[in-house]
Amino acid sequence: MATWSTSARPRCGSRRRSPNMTDQLLTALKILLLALVYLFFARVLWAVWSEVRTPVAAPAGEGKGKRGKKKSVPKGASVFVVIEPKQHRGRSYTLSNALTIGRVDDNDIIIDDDNFISSHHARIEVRPEGVWVVDLQSTNGSFVNGQRLSGERSVRKGDRIQVGSTVLEMRS
Repeated sequence: MATWSTSARPRCGSRRRSPNMTDQLLTALKILLLALVYLFFARVLWAVWSEVRTPVAAPAGEGKGKRGKKKSVPKGASVFVVIEPKQHRGRSYTLSNALTIGRVDDNDIIIDDDNFISSHHARIEVRPEGVWVVDLQSTNGSFVNGQRLSGERSVRKGDRIQVGSTVLEMRS
């Protein structure tokens, strides 16, 4: 009959085990998960920062044209500059009488790469009392300074007109 001696029995916690491959793999996975969490939060912060920051565009009339010459803006004419989307940022349109905005070729401002813009979406026009924007019964509507436009509304310097994902700012 075998008897156990107290000296032969291992004590709990008295012997330190060496790290094996499973422990090393778990540690590596923990570090990888932590790195992914940090990358996720960095991406979220970058997206928020990109949306919130206000882009600085060149003042109207000081931009250079296609051939390097300065654009001339007629006295009393209003200029609208594209703020969003980024690929069209900085484009400017001079309003002398009226500008129509839409997807088809007979508009003054043609935005054919935005699916949220109607064929004839909105019109910006000069009236004796100032500059007005008119929604042309577009499907998704037009917005002035973030508020949905119902019918027509006057706009002033600094106001932003949004049609689809395109935002125009009145500069002068």
